[in-house]
Amino acid sequence: MITTRAGELVLTSLREETRAAIGDLPVPARLLREVFAVAVRRCFAGRDPREITGYVRDLLLRRGARPDGAEARESEAVIRSVLGEPELVAGIPDQHRTAIMIVVITDLARTEATGSDAALFEALVEHAELRVARFDPPPNGRPWTRKRPR
Repeated sequence: MITTRAGELVLTSLREETRAAIGDLPVPARLLREVFAVAVRRCFAGRDPREITGYVRDLLLRRGARPDGAEARESEAVIRSVLGEPELVAGIPDQHRTAIMIVVITDLARTEATGSDAALFEALVEHAELRVARFDPPPNGRPWTRKRPR
């Protein structure tokens, strides 16, 4: 069960394959980044980077886009950024990164789903909500900190 308004907005963005529901809101954007991290790590962690290149090529072909050029490089960079290469996304605008994340999450959900992609979207968002809930909101701009056990 989705427990936050941000989760509902992310779920809407995934179902509609658009960033319109999220817009520039920081909490849903952060939750989407967590959903993306969960989905990408689940599918690509520990794999040869060439598999990511092949996946991006196939993804762009399925969407009727050129499988090379800037879109391919940026999509691969966004995926690899959550696998330990965050410097690759320097220069890619946040709004474009968000759009790429939504496309990749929805595609991975459809190719990985054995049942309904809607159910998988919900499971990914729920998992990301739990990950985000483990952290306190940043007080006065200080770094995020883990909640202390009681």
